[in-house]
Amino acid sequence: MAPIAGMTDGPYRKIVMNHGAGMVVSELISANALVRDSRRTFDMLPTDDEPKPISAQIFGGDPEILRDSAVIIEETPCDYIDLNFGCPVKKVVKTGAGSAMLQDLKKAGQAVEAVVRAVKKPVTVKFRTGWTFATINAIEAAKLFEEKGAHAITLHGRTASQGYSGTADWDLISEVANAVKIPVIGNGDITTPEIAIKRLNESACSAIMIGRGALGNPWIFEQVNELLETGTYTKPAANEIAGVILSHIRLMASHYGEKTGIRKMRTHMGYYSRGVAGGARFREKVNNTRTCAEMERLVTDFFDDHQYAVSA
Repeated sequence: MAPIAGMTDGPYRKIVMNHGAGMVVSELISANALVRDSRRTFDMLPTDDEPKPISAQIFGGDPEILRDSAVIIEETPCDYIDLNFGCPVKKVVKTGAGSAMLQDLKKAGQAVEAVVRAVKKPVTVKFRTGWTFATINAIEAAKLFEEKGAHAITLHGRTASQGYSGTADWDLISEVANAVKIPVIGNGDITTPEIAIKRLNESACSAIMIGRGALGNPWIFEQVNELLETGTYTKPAANEIAGVILSHIRLMASHYGEKTGIRKMRTHMGYYSRGVAGGARFREKVNNTRTCAEMERLVTDFFDDHQYAVSA
C-alpha cells in the first residue's frame, strides 16, 4: 500500500494488511518535524501493534535532517525507512522536499548516502520520473540511489509537474527496472486486479505498489493475490463491506478518540460509498454524524439496502 497523506494512518494500514497487502507504508512524515520533537508527528510513526512489514516514509530537503530523522525512526518498529522524493504537492516541494529533490540529484544522492550510513534498517526511495517531461531523469536517479546504497526503489510513472493528471509511464518504469540490480517497485494507475496482474507480467518490476486504487477498496490486495493464484477473484458482498467499515470506524475511534476519529473517518466514507446509488445522500448524512453509534447505524442501514458487490 502506497503512502497517502491523511489516509494511510495506523487504522487503515491494519485494514489493508488484513486484506492481503504484502506491505504498508506510513503517511509521509516530516523530517523537520521529527527532529523538532513534534508530538503530533511522532504519533504518525508505526507502533508495536501493527501488522508487518511496514515502512516509515520521511520527507525533507536537507540531507542532514533526513539523516537525523532516520536515526529517530530506526527506534520504532518499522522494517524499512523510505525517502520521499516523489510528492508533487506544492507545500512540500516549495521547501525543496519531495519531488523537488529530483531537480538536484547531487543533493538527493547525498541524502540517500547519509541515511544509509546512519541506520542499520534497509533504506528505500520513492520518486517520480522527473520534474518535468523536459527533465526526465528516472534512470539516472535510479542508478544513483542504487550506488548510494538504497535497498530498493519505488517509481511512480509520472513527472512531478503532472501531479496526478495524465497516465503513468510504465514503459519507463520497465526501463528503470532493467537499468538497476536492486528491486524496483512500480506505482501508478493500478485500480483493478486485472491491471495489477498486467503490470506484474509485462513490466520488469519486482513488485507493484497500489495507492489511490485501494482507497475505500482494501479488498483489491486479496483480489490480486487470488487472481494470481487461481486466475479469478471474488468481490465482497454488502455485509462483508459493512463489516470492514464498522471495524474501521472502531479502529479510528480507538486510535484518535471518538471526536477526531469520526471526523477523519468521513473522508474514508466518501471512498467506500464511491459509485454506489444513493452515495451522495449517504455521505451527506455521514458528515452530520457526531458519534460512532450514529455512523455505525448509517453504515448498517445503507449496506442493508444495497446488496451489491464492489468493483475492484
